[in-house]
Parts: sequence; C-alpha cells; structure tokens
Amino acid sequence: MIRESDLNAAVDRLIGYRQGALKVIARERQIVLTPAKERDRLQLMKIKAHAPRSCGPEIPVAPARGVTLPYAPQAVRATANGYEPQHVGFEGRDAARAADVFDTMTLQARRRGGGDPLTPAQVDTGRRYGALVERHSSVGLKCVSVEAQDRSHGSGGGSYMDAVLAEGDVIRRMTAAIGTGFALEVTRNRGGKRRSITIRALVDMVCIEGLSVTDVLKKNGWAVYGELRGRAYGALGDALDRMRRSAPALR
Repeated sequence: MIRESDLNAAVDRLIGYRQGALKVIARERQIVLTPAKERDRLQLMKIKAHAPRSCGPEIPVAPARGVTLPYAPQAVRATANGYEPQHVGFEGRDAARAADVFDTMTLQARRRGGGDPLTPAQVDTGRRYGALVERHSSVGLKCVSVEAQDRSHGSGGGSYMDAVLAEGDVIRRMTAAIGTGFALEVTRNRGGKRRSITIRALVDMVCIEGLSVTDVLKKNGWAVYGELRGRAYGALGDALDRMRRSAPALR
C-alpha cells in the first residue's frame, strides 16, 4: 500500500520533470522564464529539495540543503569466492550528499554534448582541498606556530595541535603546488573589461567559493566559448593534479 507521503513525492517529481523540460526548451530558444507567481517559485524549491528516491523516504525535505545526489556506500566483505566490494546502505538504500560545483560543471559539460571536464581524481582533490581550507579556517587559532603550542596540558592538547599543524602543512603544500602562473592572461589591454586570471585565483574560486569555470570567466570579463573554457579547464585540471601529487596522504 502506497503511503500518502510517497504519493506526494511522486507528484512533486513529475512537476519537477515538467519544469526541467520547460527550462531546456526555453534555453534552446533563448526564452527567459520567470516564475509567474511566488507559489511557483516555492514549489520549484520544494521539488529540488527532495532527496533521490533510491535514498529512501525518511530523509526530510529541506530547501536550505540544496540539491542532493545519491551515492552507493560500499565496503569490502568476505564472500564464498574471496573478498569483494558490496553495497552496505541501510536496507539496500543509497546515501545522499549535497551537490556541489563539480557536479554543476559536469552537468553543464554533458548538456553541451561533451565529456566530463575533470577526472575523478581531480574532482576528489578539489573537494578535499575546499573542505580542508574551510575546516582549517574555522579552527579559530590566531597563531598555529610550533612556538605557540602549550605542551603542559598532557598529550590530548598536543595531539589536537599536532593535527591542526599537520593540516595547515598539507594546505601550504597544496597551495604551493598550484603555482604562480596565469590560467588566462590579458596580453593586450584595449580598455576592455577582461582581467587576467591567475591559476591560484581560478582554483580558489572553484574549490572554495563554489563558482563554476563559466562563472569565473564571466566574473572576470571573458567571453564564454569552447576554446577559452577548454583552456581554463586545462589549467584547473593541471593544478589539481599537482596538488594531488603534493599531498600523497590524500590519495
């Protein structure tokens, strides 16, 4: 017997498919769509806030959470034929994670008919770098030098400070590996709005600020077309590869 909550979720998904189709057609025909009513806008927010069906119905609708995507939690377990990875989600369900800028860029590339712009290893490095910087910046320590550590309170405090220092060292090595060159450089400034984009700025805007490569180009006055976008993705991918090699523990 289908529950009322499942029925409502199914209806919301159907409405979402219709809204998605309208957006695709409008984009192809260069039509600007705006919600006719505040009710339409709120309904679309609610639709996007549903967790994927494979994750189960218990995950509440949370518009502030944003779009969520499913992933299969796995663990290596012993079987009759040896060891193999198995799905370990509760009752066979997938887990959910918040969609991020890397998902957005992948979706944009596929909509253009191309392949994924970054490799899985590059995406993983970018996500880890962003998470490290966010976590480290929230430590709240004004001084994390070796001289500032207070070792008089036992091993617990020292272990915490050791972890903070080690994390800071990883971030420094990764940022050093980014380099100091330009992803896109303005060679002839004729009074236009274009600004040179350093590789460091490109990496930080994508991994930390959550801007897509297209957003970065627009923000710095560059036209968005295939060659420029490809050069920016190439510079980003090369930087992420160097960052990954600089921090072997993250592999």
